[in-house]
Parts: sequence; structure tokens; C-alpha cells
Amino acid sequence: MLEIGKCYTKPEMTVIFGSKDNQAIERKIRGYGVEFAVSGRGEKAVYEIHNLRDPFKVFAITELDCGAGTDFKKLRYFYWYYFNDEIFMTMPDEVKETMTEKAGHRISRQTIANYTQKLLARELIDRNTKNYIYYFAFKQTQRLTDYAEYRKAWREYWEAIDNGYCSFDAICNMRLNYGGVARKQPIPEINGIYNEQIEQMLTYIQQSIENEIED
Repeated sequence: MLEIGKCYTKPEMTVIFGSKDNQAIERKIRGYGVEFAVSGRGEKAVYEIHNLRDPFKVFAITELDCGAGTDFKKLRYFYWYYFNDEIFMTMPDEVKETMTEKAGHRISRQTIANYTQKLLARELIDRNTKNYIYYFAFKQTQRLTDYAEYRKAWREYWEAIDNGYCSFDAICNMRLNYGGVARKQPIPEINGIYNEQIEQMLTYIQQSIENEIED
């Protein structure tokens, strides 16, 4: 992550932004709202960072491998909820979609899955846990449940199959009896090794939200 007041060599900037050409590097960092000065030429160029107009955007691009075309406002709110609200974090993607829509900035479940995958790719969270959340889902409707009811619904499904029902009819019965199809999702855990990085990101997000409110 770029830091205000720090100087970066050309090789360092190449690693951060994935460009070997000086002009390409400068185009990128200008596009990301970075104010800077350059001394030296070619491989000996040194970039001094003067200001970051949107630190969260720069963080997301350099640390989470987000594309420049990302909707950073949606991304900002998703990570804000994800790391500050333990209930939101544990919810299935379908429920997260509904929650963000009620909050006034809907994020589709496909986008939610993409944003979550970026956290997994950087090992900021871990889904290899034994803790699950159980729920029934059908289209835009979800109902949370517990392990006992989840297990009961699937036991009844397989009993119906044993009694000659086809899978479609057995699923329809589950929907009628429980309001949806029984599903489970692992509850992610935050990787404590990256607590400092996550806290820095949340600071950038809060600054971004506060700046928007002031405007």
C-alpha cells in the first residue's frame, strides 16, 4: 500500500502496479487519485507520494487486486459491514444481498461472492471452519434455522426418494413444508495474522464515508 510522504523506486512501483513503463505507471497512479512527484529517469526514477485522494481505492487496487473499473462505493460498504457486523458476516450471500438492498445500496449475490473471494485469495478470512449457518432459501426468500431442522428437512427429502418420489417432487415438498430448500454455509473466521492490514483498510473506509458525509 502506498503511504503519503514515502518514496518508491521504479522496481517497487512496477511490482505494485504491474507496469514496467514509467509513463504507464504514472498514468495509473494519476487515475487512482495519487498526487506524486518524480525524480530521476528510467529505472532510477523515484516516486514521492504527496497525497491519496481516496486511500481505500488505492488499497483495494494494490492489496486486493481489484480492477480500476470496480464500483468502489459498493465494495467499501460491503467490507464495512463484513468486518464490523458479525451478524452480516455470518449470513448467506442471499441474505447479505437483501440486507444491502434494505440499506439503500444493493449488492448482488454474484458481486458479493466476488468480493468475498478477494478476501479468501489474500487469506484475510478462512472458510475452512466447522461452524455453519443453516437456512432455507427459495428465490428472494430466506429463513434462518438450526441444525436440527436442517437435518430433519433433508432426512424427509431422502425418505421421499426412498418412497418413489423423484428429486423434483421431493424438493417441492421441502419447499412447501419449510419455505425453501435447506442449505448451509460455513461461517468465516478472520485471519488474525492480517488484523493490522484489515484495521488499516477499515480506517480508510471510515475516512471515505466521513468525507462523503461532509460533502
